[in-house]
Amino acid sequence: MIKNFVKITLLLLLLPLTFNSCIKGNDFVVNEESASLDNIINIELIDVVEGKETAVTTNYLKEKWEKEIYIEDDVKVTLNKFEILQSETEEGVKTYFLKAKSTDGTINTGSFILLNKDANGDNIFLLGSKTCSCKGCSSGCELIIDGTRCWCSSCPPGEDCVKTETIIIEEE
Repeated sequence: MIKNFVKITLLLLLLPLTFNSCIKGNDFVVNEESASLDNIINIELIDVVEGKETAVTTNYLKEKWEKEIYIEDDVKVTLNKFEILQSETEEGVKTYFLKAKSTDGTINTGSFILLNKDANGDNIFLLGSKTCSCKGCSSGCELIIDGTRCWCSSCPPGEDCVKTETIIIEEE
């Protein structure tokens, strides 16, 4: 009887761990920061490159955004944490944002994304044309979305936080 009790207890403890690991295997969890880039490296993302839809990885975006930050601000940065933020417009339409955060916490950057389904019914994310960044202190200056708007939280007194928005307008 004690053996059965121990087996049942162990089973009940291990079952949620197995279930959670299956859910997070190859998909983002909305509003939860990734433990590491490796956890989300295989997420399917679609980017429009030179007018064509191209599948990209989070590693591709990480390198692209690090390069853009270096070119714009002459700052070498390592982006190591990703998160999908979810919000809602005033009309009740869900919005999603792929956010990356630097190792030292001073830079948050990312892009709005559209959640779609592929031919198999699996989630894919299409990168949007609007990007936002917050650069400044490590104890604040957090990138926040509200519908389709971006905000940066405040820094402690005496420290600055700079917000940048970019929108790509396609020529017809």
